[in-house]
Amino acid sequence: MRKLIIYSALVLLLSDNCYSQLPEDFPSINKNDLPGAKFQPARTFNGASLFGYIDGGAELYLEYGFSSVWISEIGYMGGKYKAEIYKMNGQEEAFGIFSVSKYKCKSFPPVFTYTCQTRYQLQICSGQYYISIINGTGNKSDSTASIKIGEAIVHKITQPSFDLTSYFPGLPAESIKSSAILARGKLGLINGVPDWEEYFKGATGYTVVILPGQEKMVMSVKFKGLEETKRFVALHNWEMEKISSSPVKFSGGELVSELSENHLLIEIQK
Repeated sequence: MRKLIIYSALVLLLSDNCYSQLPEDFPSINKNDLPGAKFQPARTFNGASLFGYIDGGAELYLEYGFSSVWISEIGYMGGKYKAEIYKMNGQEEAFGIFSVSKYKCKSFPPVFTYTCQTRYQLQICSGQYYISIINGTGNKSDSTASIKIGEAIVHKITQPSFDLTSYFPGLPAESIKSSAILARGKLGLINGVPDWEEYFKGATGYTVVILPGQEKMVMSVKFKGLEETKRFVALHNWEMEKISSSPVKFSGGELVSELSENHLLIEIQK
């Protein structure tokens, strides 16, 4: 009897995790938003229950700051699609997971500011949401249908998106949005710019946006506070008192300047 009670409690717990209620403003879609589409029953996961959906990749989402996800299989325009809408804890977090998830984009549909489309997947970052729409055939019809599904989702998101210019003042977001990678820890670096994981070894409490380039690497790093900034500076044997708004070249070859309090801009020639 005791085993039966424990089993029943576990079933109820998993059920609450997988089919929990989403906030009213969550941009999930249905046949009213996408006429002609057929939706399979949606699944939702919150917090650590994400391991029940993507056991091998949940840690990355949790490192960035994951809130909940809505998943549904959709039949539309003669094709079958899997739509995933990840709600992150904020706009930076959503852009971060988007930036390290996209790979070899073939095009950038004007569905929203941040998009990436390959033959089999459309990815979008809008507000605090990362959206993935996957198809099985990779043909032109599937690409068109994916964009329509994406548009239906984005239409329901009202909040602004991550502003890249806050990390790179003076640079237009349009010129850097396709290459910028945002990391908040080891897993983000490994997935986005693995060659630079060692550069941040021992650092804590940071958010870095990296612009890879053929001639130089540019990093804009915000720290939570002065202690985290001092720790990073010490790791690279820089002299804190020399860092100012004007770039200073240190012995390692880096050009370092201060954008604001606890916010450094680093340029490294390759």
